[in-house]
Amino acid sequence: MNRPPTRLSPHFLLREFDGRDGALAPLDTVSQYRALCRDWLEPVRAEFGETRILSGYRSVSHNKAVGGAPQSFHVARSSRIGVAADFTCARGRPRQWYDFLDKLGAPGLGIYSTHVHVDNRATRARW
Repeated sequence: MNRPPTRLSPHFLLREFDGRDGALAPLDTVSQYRALCRDWLEPVRAEFGETRILSGYRSVSHNKAVGGAPQSFHVARSSRIGVAADFTCARGRPRQWYDFLDKLGAPGLGIYSTHVHVDNRATRARW
């Protein structure tokens, strides 16, 4: 399902975070997605160019199907602080994106061979 454009930041729209299974990111988490974009995704985009969201919001069933952690921050909930995005950038490599966000102090960071995970949970986590 396609939703009207809701701008989260200068370069990101809410629909970029909608689930790949058609599930829509909950509207009551918009402020958390705005913070994720402002604090982490806009800075990484300024440094490494166009940033593509590979995975944002996931429904519980989709998260389970892709092997996501049961308490994944991709499964956004208004009852807790934190939403997540897996992304790639036009320039650089995952290690560079990860190190850049680590230096900025991003709370949740994970590095993979083709992308980086960032989330704005309340506590620090690395993998």
